[in-house]
Amino acid sequence: ECRWVSSEKKIHLHCFASSYRVIKLLLELFPNMSVGFTAILTCSSASESRQAVREIPLERIVMESDTPHFLLGVFQVLRSVCQCAHPGLALATVREIARVKVLSLSHTLATLRENACRLYSL
Repeated sequence: ECRWVSSEKKIHLHCFASSYRVIKLLLELFPNMSVGFTAILTCSSASESRQAVREIPLERIVMESDTPHFLLGVFQVLRSVCQCAHPGLALATVREIARVKVLSLSHTLATLRENACRLYSL
Protein backbone atom coordinates (compact mmCIF):
# COMPACT_ATOMS: atom_id res chain seq x y z
CA GLU A 1 0.00 0.00 0.00
CA CYS A 2 1.14 3.52 -0.79
CA ARG A 3 0.66 6.12 1.92
CA TRP A 4 0.72 9.10 -0.47
CA VAL A 5 -1.73 7.95 -3.13
CA SER A 6 -4.95 6.01 -2.62
CA SER A 7 -4.81 2.61 -4.27
CA GLU A 8 -8.26 3.37 -5.70
CA LYS A 9 -7.11 6.44 -7.66
CA LYS A 10 -7.30 6.29 -11.43
CA ILE A 11 -3.75 6.61 -12.71
CA HIS A 12 -2.46 6.96 -16.26
CA LEU A 13 1.20 5.95 -16.44
CA HIS A 14 2.22 7.97 -19.47
CA CYS A 15 4.51 6.78 -22.26
CA PHE A 16 5.68 3.52 -20.72
CA ALA A 17 8.75 2.16 -22.50
CA SER A 18 10.36 -0.37 -20.21
CA SER A 19 10.07 -3.97 -19.05
CA TYR A 20 7.19 -5.70 -17.31
CA ARG A 21 9.46 -6.20 -14.31
CA VAL A 22 9.46 -2.41 -13.82
CA ILE A 23 5.65 -2.07 -13.89
CA LYS A 24 4.49 -5.30 -12.21
CA LEU A 25 4.41 -4.01 -8.63
CA LEU A 26 2.62 -0.79 -9.62
CA LEU A 27 -0.06 -2.80 -11.42
CA GLU A 28 -0.58 -4.81 -8.24
CA LEU A 29 -0.63 -1.76 -5.93
CA PHE A 30 -2.92 0.35 -8.13
CA PRO A 31 -5.76 -1.72 -9.64
CA ASN A 32 -7.13 1.36 -11.45
CA MET A 33 -3.83 2.23 -13.11
CA SER A 34 -3.65 2.19 -16.90
CA VAL A 35 -0.38 1.96 -18.79
CA GLY A 36 0.12 4.10 -21.90
CA PHE A 37 2.08 2.93 -24.91
CA THR A 38 3.19 4.97 -27.92
CA ALA A 39 4.66 4.30 -31.36
CA ILE A 40 7.87 3.34 -29.55
CA LEU A 41 6.40 -0.18 -29.75
CA THR A 42 7.00 -0.15 -33.51
CA CYS A 43 10.77 0.20 -33.08
CA SER A 44 12.88 -2.91 -33.47
CA SER A 45 14.72 -2.00 -30.25
CA ALA A 46 11.50 -2.03 -28.16
CA SER A 47 11.49 -5.73 -27.32
CA GLU A 48 11.13 -5.10 -23.56
CA SER A 49 8.14 -2.82 -24.15
CA ARG A 50 6.51 -5.41 -26.41
CA GLN A 51 7.06 -8.05 -23.72
CA ALA A 52 5.37 -5.71 -21.22
CA VAL A 53 2.40 -5.41 -23.61
CA ARG A 54 2.19 -9.22 -23.69
CA GLU A 55 2.10 -9.41 -19.89
CA ILE A 56 -0.18 -6.47 -19.07
CA PRO A 57 -3.90 -7.24 -19.46
CA LEU A 58 -5.40 -5.38 -22.43
CA GLU A 59 -7.95 -3.82 -20.05
CA ARG A 60 -5.08 -1.98 -18.34
CA ILE A 61 -3.55 -0.50 -21.52
CA VAL A 62 -4.21 2.84 -23.18
CA MET A 63 -2.83 3.97 -26.51
CA GLU A 64 -0.99 7.27 -26.85
CA SER A 65 0.12 9.16 -29.92
CA ASP A 66 2.36 11.52 -27.90
CA THR A 67 2.39 13.77 -30.92
CA PRO A 68 4.37 15.48 -32.25
CA HIS A 69 7.31 13.83 -30.50
CA PHE A 70 7.37 10.19 -31.55
CA LEU A 71 7.84 9.54 -35.24
CA LEU A 72 9.46 6.17 -34.68
CA GLY A 73 9.80 2.69 -36.01
CA VAL A 74 7.73 2.15 -39.12
CA PHE A 75 7.35 5.93 -39.53
CA GLN A 76 11.04 6.74 -39.90
CA VAL A 77 10.74 5.98 -43.62
CA LEU A 78 8.09 8.72 -43.87
CA ARG A 79 10.43 11.54 -42.80
CA SER A 80 10.45 12.94 -46.35
CA VAL A 81 6.65 13.21 -46.25
CA CYS A 82 5.97 13.90 -42.58
CA GLN A 83 8.36 15.68 -40.21
CA CYS A 84 6.49 14.90 -36.99
CA ALA A 85 4.00 12.44 -35.58
CA HIS A 86 0.28 13.18 -35.63
CA PRO A 87 -2.79 11.43 -34.17
CA GLY A 88 -3.51 9.74 -37.49
CA LEU A 89 -0.40 7.61 -37.04
CA ALA A 90 -1.68 6.19 -33.74
CA LEU A 91 -3.28 3.25 -35.50
CA ALA A 92 0.18 1.74 -35.97
CA THR A 93 0.53 1.59 -32.18
CA VAL A 94 -2.85 -0.14 -31.91
CA ARG A 95 -1.85 -2.57 -34.67
CA GLU A 96 1.35 -3.41 -32.82
CA ILE A 97 -0.54 -4.01 -29.56
CA ALA A 98 -2.98 -6.29 -31.42
CA ARG A 99 -0.12 -8.13 -33.14
CA VAL A 100 1.85 -8.65 -29.92
CA LYS A 101 -1.21 -9.85 -28.00
CA VAL A 102 -2.44 -11.96 -30.97
CA LEU A 103 -5.84 -10.23 -31.00
CA SER A 104 -7.96 -8.80 -33.77
CA LEU A 105 -7.52 -5.14 -34.57
CA SER A 106 -11.24 -4.47 -34.04
CA HIS A 107 -11.26 -6.09 -30.59
CA THR A 108 -8.09 -4.24 -29.60
CA LEU A 109 -9.47 -0.88 -30.79
CA ALA A 110 -12.79 -1.40 -29.00
CA THR A 111 -11.10 -2.40 -25.74
CA LEU A 112 -8.63 0.50 -25.85
CA ARG A 113 -11.53 2.89 -26.44
CA GLU A 114 -13.40 1.44 -23.45
CA ASN A 115 -10.24 1.75 -21.36
CA ALA A 116 -9.83 5.44 -22.22
CA CYS A 117 -13.51 6.13 -21.49
CA ARG A 118 -13.25 4.38 -18.13
CA LEU A 119 -9.96 6.05 -17.19
CA TYR A 120 -11.16 9.56 -18.03
CA SER A 121 -14.85 9.07 -17.13
CA LEU A 122 -15.96 9.89 -20.68
